[in-house]
Amino acid sequence: MNYSLFIDFDYTITTDDVGNRFYTYFSQGKNEPLVKRWLNREITTHECLTKEAGLCRGTREEFIEYIERFEIDTGFPELVRLCAEANIPLYVLSDGLDFYIRHILGKYGINEINIYSNIAVFNNGFLEIELPHWTEECASCGNCKGERIRQLRRKDDRVIYVGDGLSDLCGAREADLIFAKDDLAKFLEQEDREYIEYENLFEVRDKLIGILNSARNKGAASRG
Repeated sequence: MNYSLFIDFDYTITTDDVGNRFYTYFSQGKNEPLVKRWLNREITTHECLTKEAGLCRGTREEFIEYIERFEIDTGFPELVRLCAEANIPLYVLSDGLDFYIRHILGKYGINEINIYSNIAVFNNGFLEIELPHWTEECASCGNCKGERIRQLRRKDDRVIYVGDGLSDLCGAREADLIFAKDDLAKFLEQEDREYIEYENLFEVRDKLIGILNSARNKGAASRG
């Protein structure tokens, strides 16, 4: 049986919501009404993100200095290692920005990894963002994680999704097995969807080891 694993970045791989902290800090809190409207589903992610970016002021160097404070869940390198050993493709799907995702992962030596995210453009103290994965078919997302999964999954893959928030909902809907916490768990409960609750990525790794071992045992039994 083949598996593929798709995982969110902000507050899933990281221990804090980097994007929200970043936009709040560099907009001096002017983004907060936009976030509230987004959480209430009054505006799309596309609209929220582009307007938040327009409120931010700072140089690339200031942006990099700020994100130095953020850390990853220490279970993530172990999850990456497990996927490599088990030949499970791992993809990071994010409505965040490429520069801080790669910078933060790079601090931990995680460089060779598939990342699908929005792109930051630094322009004389202003921040602009490009959304290369935006699609009109999804009115909600800047980078529709459900669409990415449909594009990237291999035929007959069982899809595993790991996330925490509203932006993960499209991705979770495409998954066979969902690890969820916080807002994503609440949204899935509203939709009466099954999921596995987790607090950290060590728990996800351990559960995945159990799933893989069970699949191997069943395969061995069927071969007699």
